[in-house]
Amino acid sequence: MADKTPPSIILHKSKEVIFYISNDYKNSINVSLWIKELNLFGYKGLVIHSKCIFNRLKNDSSLARN
Repeated sequence: MADKTPPSIILHKSKEVIFYISNDYKNSINVSLWIKELNLFGYKGLVIHSKCIFNRLKNDSSLARN
């Protein structure tokens, strides 16, 4: 495997995973593979390209209860 799983936020309550990918990312985006690597079967994936928004979500205390 050439790439490792990008930074992510796992929302267990809604069964979603948010991945951060910079706009400069040159490799193919395979959300299904990343979810599989995290052993989160049945989860949906979302990709965010804004580091600012990703960090806000990561630091959001209301998501910590999720």
